[in-house]
Amino acid sequence: MKLFFAGLAATAAAVCAVAEPAQAASVASVQAAPVDPVKALKAHLVPGKGVKITESSGITLDFTANDQAMQVQVSTRTVGTLAFGKGNVAAADLRVRMSSRQKGPNLPYRVIAEGRNAYVTNAGIAKALPSGRSWIQSKASGHENAVLHKGVTPAELQFMLNNASEVATGEYQGTATLADFRHDKSAGEGNVEFHLYFDEHNLLTRTVVDTTAYPDGDSTAYDQMVFHTDTKYSGWDAKVKIAAPAASQVISEKKLNAKTRKAVIKAGYPESGPF
Repeated sequence: MKLFFAGLAATAAAVCAVAEPAQAASVASVQAAPVDPVKALKAHLVPGKGVKITESSGITLDFTANDQAMQVQVSTRTVGTLAFGKGNVAAADLRVRMSSRQKGPNLPYRVIAEGRNAYVTNAGIAKALPSGRSWIQSKASGHENAVLHKGVTPAELQFMLNNASEVATGEYQGTATLADFRHDKSAGEGNVEFHLYFDEHNLLTRTVVDTTAYPDGDSTAYDQMVFHTDTKYSGWDAKVKIAAPAASQVISEKKLNAKTRKAVIKAGYPESGPF
């Protein structure tokens, strides 16, 4: 990172036996270098802090069916807050709206996530649930909660910076193979392009990631998948606390009968779940 200085001391006065007060003040005014972006991020990933996000994402799937080229497009807009734990995202409170070119927009919903759990609600969902219940709980099948994968980890940020060049002040651009980007050789064929934007403190203000993935040689499920994610960050210094809904207001997705499940999906609950 470049060092920025304000007020350089006059070197001619160095030969004097006694430095003038003005010179001493000038030396003291030298500014420290901005904090490294990864260190800046790590410094904020502590309990009690969080960040606000606004994210627009989409997936475009091209495939061939009955010798005809077909395309499916799904887009998602997410607005909310991430709460940090020690070095990670510990909880999230988000409002989500999904839409597809084929079906149009779904009703928006709110999701609170922590641990392996995600809790979903909106006015229609609450109305369709048994009396006193207003949230549907879903539990991630593995150890990772996909809802908490918003934002960028220090390791991901370091990788992108290592594979990027600064194209303007506070703006970086880079590329990587899909396998390298995901640190997974089995990720398949594809490439990733990314843009990073930082403020004057080297904290992220925006990330734009475009991924193009191709099927492996044994797959004919699709011809190409394109993912686009544009995430904006603000309020890095905010104090954040996100709590799960009260147990008395929650019902497990597994306990929904067929009629109630159909009603909550119609009201906006994601058909495949919040993960």
